[in-house]
Amino acid sequence: MLKNQNEAIMEKMKKTLDWDVLTAPVHVNSNELSNRVAIVRNDNGETLSLRSGRYRPFRNSDLKDLVGRILSKTNYELIGYQEFRKGRRVIAYLKLNQENLPEGSRGLSIGTSATNDYLLIGNAHDGSSSLFIAFTNLLLRCENQFTMPIRIFGMEHRKQISLDGQAIENLLHSFHRERNKVYELMTNWMNLKASKQLIDGLINHLFPVGAMENIAEDIKLKRSQIKRSIHREIGELGSNFWGLFNGVTHFSTPRSDNSLFGNPYSQGNKLNARAIRFLKQESNAAWRTQ
Repeated sequence: MLKNQNEAIMEKMKKTLDWDVLTAPVHVNSNELSNRVAIVRNDNGETLSLRSGRYRPFRNSDLKDLVGRILSKTNYELIGYQEFRKGRRVIAYLKLNQENLPEGSRGLSIGTSATNDYLLIGNAHDGSSSLFIAFTNLLLRCENQFTMPIRIFGMEHRKQISLDGQAIENLLHSFHRERNKVYELMTNWMNLKASKQLIDGLINHLFPVGAMENIAEDIKLKRSQIKRSIHREIGELGSNFWGLFNGVTHFSTPRSDNSLFGNPYSQGNKLNARAIRFLKQESNAAWRTQ
């Protein structure tokens, strides 16, 4: 069962980060470069990246401290940490609990579909991302999942990152405000009919083709698979924008216990983001004409 697979993935998450990063000088032909530093793991000595001399690492110890301070204000549950690309990216997963949601926040459901929600706090040691916050939604009906980065704060590693108590309060407030907006949008999608033209348009947007006779086999296969997923979800949720979006998330959700749960960098979540942008544009146009 997929539910058991996702539970197994979460159980494998590290409960703490037992390593950190150090900065080390960079030498070329025995000469130290004044404008470059190496970001190195302190446990195995592996170099994670070469950065500008202005780079200020947000260490794993800093991430753990931030997680602890958020937990003290929310009583959310720390599920664990995942490492991507040998530790170049690290994400903490905090599960939201119904009884501890801030006043005014939407519950853990979209319409009649119950969800599990996770607040993600991510950091990169290779310059590929600033410190960020996101949430992962897992639909309990069918285990479809999507992860949305919420760029509440885009703190680049050019100065020492420090968040005081008020900053964390503001961060959490902003997070739930943005999460509410997403849930409100998707709840409203239940009331918008998804025509065959819209379905075809979304598939063509996600997997564009030129002349039909020249479609590559992998694109042809993906178009066939996403059509099946869409018809499956629309059959259960109705022929509306919400059912259509769930068809995309059903297609994009990894169905293996080897997958990285809630990976915001994955191709699947990039596909989901493209679908959300397309459907938002289409739904905004539909509401304007009503």
